Amino acid sequence: MQNRHDTAIADVVSAHDRPDDTGMTKASDRTGLALRRRWWLIALAALIIAGAVGRDRLRFKPREPLLALTPIPVATRAIAEFSRFGAAADPESPLTFRGGLVIESASPHFGGISGLRVTDQGHGFIAVTDAGYWVQGRLLYDAGRPGGLADIVMAPVLGAEGAPLRESGKGDLESIALAGEAAYVGFEGFRNGVAYFRPKSDLLLQRGRLLPVPPDIVALPKGRGLEALAMLPAGHDFGGSLLAIAERDRTGRGLAPAWILKDGAALELKVRLKDGYDISDAAFVPEGDLLLLERRLSLLGGFAMRLRRIPAADIRPGAILDGPSLLEANRLFHEIDNMEGISAHRDELGKTVVTVVSDDNFLPVQRKLLLQWELK
Repeated sequence: MQNRHDTAIADVVSAHDRPDDTGMTKASDRTGLALRRRWWLIALAALIIAGAVGRDRLRFKPREPLLALTPIPVATRAIAEFSRFGAAADPESPLTFRGGLVIESASPHFGGISGLRVTDQGHGFIAVTDAGYWVQGRLLYDAGRPGGLADIVMAPVLGAEGAPLRESGKGDLESIALAGEAAYVGFEGFRNGVAYFRPKSDLLLQRGRLLPVPPDIVALPKGRGLEALAMLPAGHDFGGSLLAIAERDRTGRGLAPAWILKDGAALELKVRLKDGYDISDAAFVPEGDLLLLERRLSLLGGFAMRLRRIPAADIRPGAILDGPSLLEANRLFHEIDNMEGISAHRDELGKTVVTVVSDDNFLPVQRKLLLQWELK
């Protein structure tokens, strides 16, 4: 996605923040000088990158496309603590951090992950990138914590005629939803839409067809386009229908447009935006409620993320969706980046697990992260 978040900050302090051999960051002495230096570095980074936002100068999407299913080498490093400075977790929080991964790859195509669904009780995943590719693989665990990735493959997302969607200007993939043997992928750009793939088996080889969507979705402006897709769960009045949510408000009233897509009809509702956050992705938890992943970018604070929970019963045509915050974090104090994708699943022990991933914008100074929490 090419919007105000994508190239607005290249975090030049990432090396400054990496742990040393003792596991402490260079800023961990918390002296006034170190903290002032940290703020000035972030401010300088934001100013430099903000000057290039409109010109796409710092976007490093690969020039040479992947043409077929391709194995991708990856390496991972574990994240043990969500807080950068060892702050104690809130015992009243409904989320318990399980761990995370910093992911690296020599492949120039591995990056820009913008939509995620975790499968197989947490052991598999399927993702899409804003360069027009599928990413599929396995999640490995070490004593219940994310321990690595394996069997990573990528392939171009294909349209009905067998050509990659990106060749027709539909390669800025932002979201994915799964339902039975079907997969739905949302894209944004100068035209927004949803592509449908079936069967889900051998998904990376399937051709998709475009679903009819209302003109209001097609015409969403670039940078405020279709950002989230989630399948309403069985038992809901609109179970089996897609919930589609735009990233930002078009009117200045702080209400992001959303639609329930059912049987060719589009039933409109809104999502209330707060505190400068935009919608990044959405997923239903097994219990039925909706989790909203939101992000914000500020000059001094860099990227921030927030998770909100929306009661399933509130999701109906004409509603204005709102809900409590479960988690709020920022790049200064937490192990986050430009968090773009969210998924929720139930593991073998019956626990609800929430997974989020970051879109590194193909910038070498941003990080590819996968983070997990248990939801009580």
